Amino acid sequence: MFRSSVFVFLAVRLFAQGDDPFNRPPAEVDQALRARIEEFYDYHVKGKFREAEALVAEDTQEFYYSHNKPKYLSAEISRIQYSDNFTKAKATILCEQYVMMPGFSDKPIKVPTPSTWKLVDGKWFWYVDPESLRQTPFGKMTAGAGPATGGAPVLPAIPANADFLANQVQLDKNSVTLQGGQAETVMIANAAPGMVNISLSALPAGVDGKLERTSLKAGEKTSLTLRAGPNAKPGVVSVIVEQTGRVLPVQIHVK
Repeated sequence: MFRSSVFVFLAVRLFAQGDDPFNRPPAEVDQALRARIEEFYDYHVKGKFREAEALVAEDTQEFYYSHNKPKYLSAEISRIQYSDNFTKAKATILCEQYVMMPGFSDKPIKVPTPSTWKLVDGKWFWYVDPESLRQTPFGKMTAGAGPATGGAPVLPAIPANADFLANQVQLDKNSVTLQGGQAETVMIANAAPGMVNISLSALPAGVDGKLERTSLKAGEKTSLTLRAGPNAKPGVVSVIVEQTGRVLPVQIHVK
């Protein structure tokens, strides 16, 4: 359960780099990072995981070796946010893949997937921030104490009921009807004891959707606002829980 897609497991809040005019990188830096991201994900599209290892930071290679590596149908860069004087970056990649969920197993969807990068000796490498691994929907993992745990990270108490994961993020409705430019709202609640990050899959043509917030603490709620524009098409948009990879579909009808 916890060894699901490594890229979905590593949830982070990501914002569009282009939205911040004061954080625009030098053109050559941005070009170099985009080329490395495209190369890295192209290997995953082709299933060439050995080749992808060369783009993984040394301090993350053990993690990369031991976790599942998904094979995508396609991947494209959605947005990038830089930090630390353009030596680190968080990217959102739209990874097209099959989701093992009733109604979706035969139709791939583009899942917004977080990806973190850092400059090492002038080259960009994919890496994992160890602190991010401690954040789970059950709370924050803490270091073990005493001989029983040997100092290894310990998860907070996890409910024994397997339905917990399925119910940790809840929608108040799973379908909406859009008409006349009027907005419809879907409320999203976090029933987990820890923080979760959420994002949206691709929207149907002509439909606009916006999450009020993309990070929810335990017990918090937020809203998804949907509105149909001219020539809007019916379809499905999914709320994706990044920590667990849960996909919560919302059927969109258009009048």
